[in-house]
Amino acid sequence: MTAAVSVVVPTFRRLERLPILLTRLAAIDRAANLDIVIVDQTPGADLSVLERFSEHFASLHCIHLAEANVALARNTGAEAASGDILLFMDDDMALDRSFISRLLPLMERMPGTVLGAVWPHQAAIERADGLPSTGQDDETLAFLPTGVLAINRQDFLAAGGFDARLDRYFEDAEFSHRLKQRGLRLIRHPVLEAEHHDHRENGTWYSRSMMEAAPRLMRQTAYFRRKTGRSWAKVLLDLLRVIASETRRPGYLRGGTQLSRAAALGFSLPAALIYAARSPLLAHAPSSSGGAG
Repeated sequence: MTAAVSVVVPTFRRLERLPILLTRLAAIDRAANLDIVIVDQTPGADLSVLERFSEHFASLHCIHLAEANVALARNTGAEAASGDILLFMDDDMALDRSFISRLLPLMERMPGTVLGAVWPHQAAIERADGLPSTGQDDETLAFLPTGVLAINRQDFLAAGGFDARLDRYFEDAEFSHRLKQRGLRLIRHPVLEAEHHDHRENGTWYSRSMMEAAPRLMRQTAYFRRKTGRSWAKVLLDLLRVIASETRRPGYLRGGTQLSRAAALGFSLPAALIYAARSPLLAHAPSSSGGAG
């Protein structure tokens, strides 16, 4: 059977989650029309146990990557996908039973649109005009997370895919920025329901030491700001704001004193600016023609 939708799931150090994920996907309507692409980045992972789920879907592919990079994993899954619609999904998400049945007509009726799901207790998402999202299907968002995100495969490839230099939601926000530049609308549609099990152990949520987390945060911030159009002066100002904020009331760093946090962040500033000058690591070079299809 031909796949209508390719479900791309990046996963890292969560092998115990994958049978649960596939069991839930097998129970939704039109599961037989799905092409499932699991991209695992766990060293030494044995994914053969998942082969028994193949009978429930149009196809099931398990791909292993040697490095843990969620953006690269999504790009790799998209390249292996066979469906015209790509549905990126985190391994701790569960789709409503009628999700695919509702998604397909929406994608047909709303060309040039990238659709996201809604789920209970979801963090607020900002609209393109800076106001909070109301969940209406006619509003364009500033940022659409890839916890559950559907996009036409041709639009994904034309935009170049995700930038593998970014992670921890920075890659989602930067990808959203490029999609909007191409004239695509980002919509979190109220009829596309999902559930987030918020599985923060293992995966990319493992704890980093402050001396590792500080330069990572500075690099990601500088690179993201620069690639979304900030001048070098504004990038520097944003980095100084990060230092001030994380020193006083840390939201990303864990542990340390105010002095040690300020020092770790401050020492990371020059290297962050150098990192921001690097070229993107995309799946493909974006096509020259912008605008929605």
